[in-house]
Amino acid sequence: MTPDFAACVLEGLLLLHEELSVDPEAPWYVGTPHQTQVLHDELWLLAGALNPHSSSVLVEAWYEAGRSALLPMACTGELVSSRHHAA
Repeated sequence: MTPDFAACVLEGLLLLHEELSVDPEAPWYVGTPHQTQVLHDELWLLAGALNPHSSSVLVEAWYEAGRSALLPMACTGELVSSRHHAA
């Protein structure tokens, strides 16, 4: 792990937190410490697999994956934001 890799994941986490916090279609995300840790872990795994050149690429890859452990239990496993449907 390099400092640039860690910085990419952290910046991606901040970008994703900001986007999900204002997305009216994602009322299940409120930014609790547990949710933040789940996002961090998911982004870290994606970054390790993709080795992205920027945090925005990493966030886009998270949306394109279309799945997250953050989802409410009643969901089918697909993310509900229209950004996910567009990906």
